[in-house]
Amino acid sequence: MSAPATAATSARFRHTRAELQATNPQSYRFWKHAAVIAGFTTAGVVLALSQLDHVRPLEWLFFAAMLVFTNFGEWAVHRTTLHHPIFPRAVYHRHVVQHHAFFTYESMALDSWRDARWVLFPPWALPLLVATVLPIYFLIRAVAPPNFSWLFLLAVVTYYGTYEVFHTLAHLPPTNPLAGSRFVRALTGHHRIHHDPRLMSRWNFNFAIPIFDWLFGTLYRESGAPPSQSPWGRGRPKGG
Repeated sequence: MSAPATAATSARFRHTRAELQATNPQSYRFWKHAAVIAGFTTAGVVLALSQLDHVRPLEWLFFAAMLVFTNFGEWAVHRTTLHHPIFPRAVYHRHVVQHHAFFTYESMALDSWRDARWVLFPPWALPLLVATVLPIYFLIRAVAPPNFSWLFLLAVVTYYGTYEVFHTLAHLPPTNPLAGSRFVRALTGHHRIHHDPRLMSRWNFNFAIPIFDWLFGTLYRESGAPPSQSPWGRGRPKGG
C-alpha cells in the first residue's frame, strides 16, 4: 500500500476536495447526471441493435475484436490525452486537475452522491466521444457491409456504459453494501494504484479489464511495499 499520508497532506487534500465540492452547483443531482449517461448509452445500444440484420458468426467475432480495440483506445487516450496537457486541454484538466485531486490513494470514496460529479464523464464529453468515434464508424461503413459499422458502434457504446458503472463502483463509500464484494474491492484496488500521484502517469491506464496494461507493461500490482519503494524492472514493478 501507499506510504501513509502526513497530517499536512491530509489537510491539503481535504481543503482541495472542499474547494471542488463548493463549485458543485446546488442544482446538481446524481440521478440526473446518471440519467444523461444512461440515456446516451441506451440510445446508442438501441440504435445499433435496430440496424443489425442477420448477424453472422464472423460479424460477432468482429464485435468482440472491437471491444478489444476499444479497450486499447481507453488505454491509449488515458495514457496520453488524459495525463498530458495537449488538445483538448479540458480533458486533461478534468481528469488530472480535478478527478485526481478529488480522489487520492488514501481517499478513494465519495463523501456523498453529489461527489459523483467528479467521477462520471461530464455531459460535454459525450459529444466529444461521438466526434472521436464517427470517423472510424464511417471508415468501416465505407469498406464493409453495414453490420460491421453498427457492431463497432455497439461495442464502443457498450464499453463506455460499462466503464461508467465500474468507475462509480470503484469510488463507492465503504458503507455501501456493494463496496465489500470481492469484485468491487478488486476494481477499487486496481484503480487506487492509479490514484497515487507518484504512479498515475505510468501505471494502470486500463480500468476494469487491463488487457493493454498487461501487454504494454503498464500493469502495476502491489506486492506489499509502498509503490514509491517497489523496484522497477523492464517497464513494470518486480514482484507485482
